[in-house]
Amino acid sequence: MRKFFLLAISCLFITVCYAQPSESAMISKIKSGDTNGKILNVELLGSGISEKVYEDGAWHSYYRRSYKTKSKTDYAGIYLIYYGSIQYELIGGSYQYDTKLVGDWNYEGVPDPNKDEILALLNADLIKYLGRNTYNDIVGDLSEITFPSDIKFHWHELTSVSFLTKVTYSEKISSTEVRKAEHTIEVRLYADEFKGPWKSFMSTKKDDGSSKTSGEIIKYTAEEMAQMKTLAELDEENAAKAFLSSLPEVEDVPVFESDKQLFYYIHEIVMTKPTEEVKAYLYKVLEPSCYEENSTVLLKSWAQKWYDNVGANHQAYIDAHCMYPTVKAYQSGMITFYDRENRRMLRMVGVENEGTYKLREIDFYPAPASDIERMKGNDANCGEKPDLTVRKVLSYKVGDKVIGKFSNGEFPGYIEKTDPYNANRYFMKLDGDNSGKGYWMDEVNLKPNTNTQQSNSNDSKTEENQTEQTTTENVTFNVGDKVIVNTTQGKKKGKIIKYASHKYLVKFVDPRYGETWVAKGNLEKDEK
Repeated sequence: MRKFFLLAISCLFITVCYAQPSESAMISKIKSGDTNGKILNVELLGSGISEKVYEDGAWHSYYRRSYKTKSKTDYAGIYLIYYGSIQYELIGGSYQYDTKLVGDWNYEGVPDPNKDEILALLNADLIKYLGRNTYNDIVGDLSEITFPSDIKFHWHELTSVSFLTKVTYSEKISSTEVRKAEHTIEVRLYADEFKGPWKSFMSTKKDDGSSKTSGEIIKYTAEEMAQMKTLAELDEENAAKAFLSSLPEVEDVPVFESDKQLFYYIHEIVMTKPTEEVKAYLYKVLEPSCYEENSTVLLKSWAQKWYDNVGANHQAYIDAHCMYPTVKAYQSGMITFYDRENRRMLRMVGVENEGTYKLREIDFYPAPASDIERMKGNDANCGEKPDLTVRKVLSYKVGDKVIGKFSNGEFPGYIEKTDPYNANRYFMKLDGDNSGKGYWMDEVNLKPNTNTQQSNSNDSKTEENQTEQTTTENVTFNVGDKVIVNTTQGKKKGKIIKYASHKYLVKFVDPRYGETWVAKGNLEKDEK
């Protein structure tokens, strides 16, 4: 009995030594920092927790109790609600006050913000509301932004409040998939003063809508997906349309029959028109590859770069160049102009497109201001207006009668075949030439044969050749013999260097004609 009594006294002593601080003591400590008497009441939450923590090389025992306070503010009917914790440490057998842990707070009694004002702010900056990456993937219509039916406004400060919103949209999640889902987005508004206008906001997606398995997933072909413009692409398209609409009206550009006509036309426009008109003219001559796919107004980044460069440095372009500058180099589709000092270069690139020529690029880097001042009045390297007349290219078909231009004259013939790899190249046979030989001719060296008598004279020449063949049939020719060959270009001297299959291989004296196989009837002995 004595032992039981001593054990009970011992347990009571331990319990007393480790007794937690009283609620009144904790409430008093919580209110101790309130020198202005704004705290109206303190509510202790739960029963608290005890915890041992290893810190600074030793074990520490703590007791924590959560609490809630309600305090007055400078505004009638509006209260600060604070949620915090008070902490005690076990020292020498008793809990002693340690600290107040930082908590969270909100305000009570503040009127809800105007929802129309909120929506106007969010819709004015959808990129910020949705997030740039999401905005870049959204296709189709965006639903109206709404609020949950049980919406709660959490006032962090009297100038900042947060709440939840909902919105539905479809976004690309792969090269062939679009997901349509409703998303919950938390928004926090900021103002400069209480009841002042909302100046800015932050947003955070709170749901798991980013999961590829959420919402309705619709599959498309890659081609169909490529046709779907995202919100970001539509914004860029609309901005480009607005820019184009802001440019002045200018006259239509002519049809260019050559790239040079295009290059000199553009150069003259840049040299003589105001900057805004130059920008308008450039849009009229840009070739399709300068535009983004499925757009006629939105330029690709590389095209936008050189386009902006010309506009930004327009005056420097004018000051540095002659109206008719020296040409450093020209090749089909590209020309390089020198500046007034024949030092710096300006390059233009163009392509043939739908019966005219279009501009692909102006590669221009402005000279420093010091150089511009020096070269502005230098006309020493300026040239004259070039002849930009374009010869009309003719097209021929198999069987057409033509006249071929050769180094030794013009000769009639006909088109036997066309070059499948070059639309302006033809294989021509000469009238009256029975050797089987023909010539590949560029279109520039051909012209239509409108002389109907030409064929008759050729026929008579053919008869003469046949007569000559008859008279020479009994003549014997040997390798090494000097001979005269009857050709469509006249009689040419040569030497027989080989015989095979009843024909003779003749090497012409004139090296321009090389070698050719000749039938016996077209040979004569060279007696000289």
